Parts: sequence; C-alpha cells; structure tokens
Amino acid sequence: MNNNKEKLGSVYFNNNDTELSELAEDLNSMKIDLQKEAMKQIIASMTIGKDVSPLFPQVVICMRTQNIELKKLIYLYIINYARAKPDLTILAVNAFHQDATDKNSPLIRALAVRTMGCIRVNTIVSYLSETLKISLKGK
Repeated sequence: MNNNKEKLGSVYFNNNDTELSELAEDLNSMKIDLQKEAMKQIIASMTIGKDVSPLFPQVVICMRTQNIELKKLIYLYIINYARAKPDLTILAVNAFHQDATDKNSPLIRALAVRTMGCIRVNTIVSYLSETLKISLKGK
C-alpha cells in the first residue's frame, strides 16, 4: 500500500514522458480535474528546474476558473515566471483585475492581491497599481 502512495506522489516528478504539448492540451480542456493535474505536473517540473514557461498563455487562460485549488497553482506559476518573463506576465493583468475586484469571493480577491504584491516587475507594477487601489478600497 505504501508503495502505491509513493508512486502516486512521484508521478509529478517523473514526467519524462510528459510533453509540453500534452500539458497544454490538458490546460485547454474544459475539465477542471485535467487542468488541476496538468498544473500539478507543471509546478513539479518547475520545482526541479525544467522550463515550462512556454505554457504561460495557456496558464493565463485558466485563470478564469473559480476553483480555488487551481487558482492557487496558477498564481504560484505566475509568481515564479514573472521576473523571468515580464513580457508574458502582461497577459495576466486583465485576469488579475477581474479577480481582485471579484464581488462574490473574498478569498479570490485576497489571493489576487497577495499575488500581485509578489510580482516585482516594474513594467507590470504600473499596470497593477490601479487595480490594487480599487481592490483595497472595496469598490
């Protein structure tokens, strides 16, 4: 039984067979479970130093989700690649604005504000500052 658990946990780190195109396909899927599994594999790859930045546009599209677990994984990915790929991070500005002004979920607003605070890229900060002001005022 323990051996099975070890295999399940290591699936995210043994992704030699997993191609970026397969992960992109799962991210483009309309199934939340597929998107979450893809993001877990992406985060694991990122953790061991593999460059998964080509998936940035697909990850940003997934930001539209209301699933908190998926959104946390996406935000972790964006924080990691914001400094390395500031030109791609601009793609996430609109999604951050929508999340930071979400009237239905204070948790999504808080996650967006926290993540925007972690992005320390001068070109992006100027775009996010107005969104932060609006979000913090609660309007």
